[in-house]
Amino acid sequence: MTGKLDYLEMPATGGTLDRVKAFYSAVFSWSFTDYGPTYSAFAEGLDGGFQADGQDAPAQLCPCSIPKDLRNIDRRRECRRHHRQS
Repeated sequence: MTGKLDYLEMPATGGTLDRVKAFYSAVFSWSFTDYGPTYSAFAEGLDGGFQADGQDAPAQLCPCSIPKDLRNIDRRRECRRHHRQS
């Protein structure tokens, strides 16, 4: 597959979302945009997000690479679908 790492979905179920954001802000100076009470996204040269809802969070780090010819795919949905199949 050609393309680039496009989105990094990470679970935040081991602690609160606020604690996860505080850690990454302190260590890497990341800033976040909240999308509801359980999801927060970052765009720091790489787009990604933390999911704190155990029902929606990936079981582990989920890197998503989108081939150049499929740029219109909903990145998060495809990442989760692929992750659940493996």
